[in-house]
Amino acid sequence: MKAVLFTIATLFSINAMADQCQAVSQAEAERAALLLQKNAVITDYCEPCNEGGAKVSKVSVVNKVKLETIKLGNQYYTEVKVNGKSVDLAYLFVQVAPNRSVNVAKAINCETLDPSTVSSVIDGNLKTIRQN
Repeated sequence: MKAVLFTIATLFSINAMADQCQAVSQAEAERAALLLQKNAVITDYCEPCNEGGAKVSKVSVVNKVKLETIKLGNQYYTEVKVNGKSVDLAYLFVQVAPNRSVNVAKAINCETLDPSTVSSVIDGNLKTIRQN
C-alpha cells in the first residue's frame, strides 16, 4: 500500500514540476508570444530533469506561435503552442544574443514552483549565467 501511495505522490509531483508555466494568464501568454516571434531560436532546457545525469535540451527555430484557451477546473487559462506543440515556459529559453538565452517564464514574470531550479539566463553550452 505504501508503494502505491508513494508512486501516486511521485507522479503528481513530477506533473507539478513539469507544468509550472504551461497554463498561464492571457496577458502572460501574449507577452510570451511577443518573445517567441517567428524565426526565434529557442532551447527547451530542463535543469531539474534527470537529476544527477545529463540535462534535457533541444534547440529549434520558431515557425509558428499560437495561443489556445483551456479550462482547468473552473478557471480559464492560455497555453502557448510553439510549432504546434504546447510548451512549458518555465523550461523554454529564447536566444537574445549569439551566446545568450533568457528564460521565457522569468521574462514574463510567470511564477515557478521552485525558482532556484529554473535559470534566468543560459549560455550556448547550457551553463547558468545568472540566477534570480
